[in-house]
Amino acid sequence: MRDACLFRSLDGCDRSVGRPWTGHRADLYWRGCDCGGDVGYRLGCILLVPSRMRGVSGAKRHPPAQAMIRLSHFEAFNAVMRSGSMTAAATLLHTSQPNISRAISRLESETGLKLFDRLPGKLQPTSDGLALFEEVRRSFVGLRQLTEAAHRIHRSGSGILRLGSVQSHSLAVIPRAVKLFSDTFPEVTISIHAAHSDVLSRWVQEHICDFALVSTTPPGDAVEREELYNIDAVCILPPNHPLVRKAVITPADLQGQPLITVPRGEQIREMFDKVLQDAGVDVNDVVQTPYSSIACALVAQGIGLAVVNPFVAMPYLQGDVVARPFLPAPTHSAILIYPKGKPKGRPVKNFVAILRQLIREDHMTIKGRVQV
Repeated sequence: MRDACLFRSLDGCDRSVGRPWTGHRADLYWRGCDCGGDVGYRLGCILLVPSRMRGVSGAKRHPPAQAMIRLSHFEAFNAVMRSGSMTAAATLLHTSQPNISRAISRLESETGLKLFDRLPGKLQPTSDGLALFEEVRRSFVGLRQLTEAAHRIHRSGSGILRLGSVQSHSLAVIPRAVKLFSDTFPEVTISIHAAHSDVLSRWVQEHICDFALVSTTPPGDAVEREELYNIDAVCILPPNHPLVRKAVITPADLQGQPLITVPRGEQIREMFDKVLQDAGVDVNDVVQTPYSSIACALVAQGIGLAVVNPFVAMPYLQGDVVARPFLPAPTHSAILIYPKGKPKGRPVKNFVAILRQLIREDHMTIKGRVQV
């Protein structure tokens, strides 16, 4: 067994030990401090020493080329530079002045730099000390930014939320949800993608969107899904239309009326046609549009009647149009879809919670205004 290394450790502890180096150089020792300050040997104290110098006293010490210096030493140095003295730095860091003094001495030993001139009653930073402080200051700014980022992620998740929505909701409930979300989580940027349900489903599968609000979903289990609502359609009319006097509108009431409908081929149009066919009614399509919000605007202009999703009609129920129950009614669904197997981040969970709350509130409003 070789003798213990006689060198004093770099951080000033005299309880250093020598062990044979296990690397390729058999004539090197590695030395570390076993003062108990950390578990095992602190990387910042490791020094490779040629074995021929083990017993040489007063040998010149050189800092290790890639020694890991403790962050607490830089914290002490930063505090001294900012406060002007070790006593003030100790107060700033809630520790004792001797601890600050030891940390500065160890930092000088570990870096090989003389950071201060010790003058009577004061510390004078050297040119090396000033140069190092510039680097430390920039690094601590970076650390503060990382801390702020960690707090931001803990509070609201990552910095961007990519959501998709069918056009009808992108002009109705989505803007209100965005307003509430942005007021609560201003750090999160929102990216909104509006498209048909089939396109949104593909975007969610490809992780272009974190989630999407759709009216239909693809077959199979390509995405994860949650129902947001399922509700009967209502008939909307101009306020001065004769049918406003009726409590309930039926398919027979639409006979001969100018109607604004969804183009054929859409799932909701197939459901509506089935209702009309069962009642033996032919309707007069004056305008066809796949967008319920456009249908509502056209009804408000007195162009005709429409059977639409009451959640989409909500903004127009302030006097622009009148809504009545339509029986038997096709049903409208809203479904939330997510990438399969991907955990939902905080922004998604928070936005969906707001969305669900708005839907609950709107449903109560619809019940009062439409009496459904």
